[in-house]
Amino acid sequence: MKKDLADLKYTSREIKKKSKKIYRQILAESENLDRGNFKAIGTDDLASLFELYDLYFFNRFFHNNYKGKISFRLSRRMTRAAGRIAYTKHDGTYTISLSTTLISQTFHDVKREVTVNGIVCHDRLEATMRVLEHEIIHLLEWVLFGGTSCSKPRFRRLSRNIFGHTDVTHQLVTQAERAHKRFNLRVGDEAVFEYDGKTYRGVISRITKRATVMVRDSDGHFQDSKGNRYSKYYVPLQHLNRSKGGYKSG
Repeated sequence: MKKDLADLKYTSREIKKKSKKIYRQILAESENLDRGNFKAIGTDDLASLFELYDLYFFNRFFHNNYKGKISFRLSRRMTRAAGRIAYTKHDGTYTISLSTTLISQTFHDVKREVTVNGIVCHDRLEATMRVLEHEIIHLLEWVLFGGTSCSKPRFRRLSRNIFGHTDVTHQLVTQAERAHKRFNLRVGDEAVFEYDGKTYRGVISRITKRATVMVRDSDGHFQDSKGNRYSKYYVPLQHLNRSKGGYKSG
């Protein structure tokens, strides 16, 4: 059976048919997923999606051989990777995680074409399915070969043969892209914000769910190569404005 999975290959027509069946069935059965651009998703939805993939693409291989060994989680902290799989060796369990941050802010306020694994996605559910497919190939490699890497030819062959993927990367909307499009803010920009009734100016050093802003402060805990000291602030993007002025010490 494992050798059969390693050699598994579907036509593009079969892949589309199976994917559409999964898409329609999860919308019909889920309490959260009421439309393609859903507002909320739960770990039970990921588990249900996985079961459908296991049924239609793998003839219930994972259910029959790894029941209770595969779990799912949703992460708000994953702001670059759309998905991730972790293997716990001592009990032989696998955890598949998906980024709710990246998924929820895609198809929202930044309008452009979105591709995941080389496939154009039209809504959040399609994007979620493509990300999950990528993690399923990681899982498949783990159970078949004891290790996995999406940069290797074997992973690309499996993902192409089973799901029709032509790439291994996602083009979901990142927080940095959203910050630039919505607020005209980028890493390295000087910005102004209010905190405890005071106005501060600093440099944006990182953008995730919030912006990390370094503000010149003689008592700050951070020091640059020139000896300047800074305090670090985490500021919601909507509370920042670009500035051409200098710093204000804290």
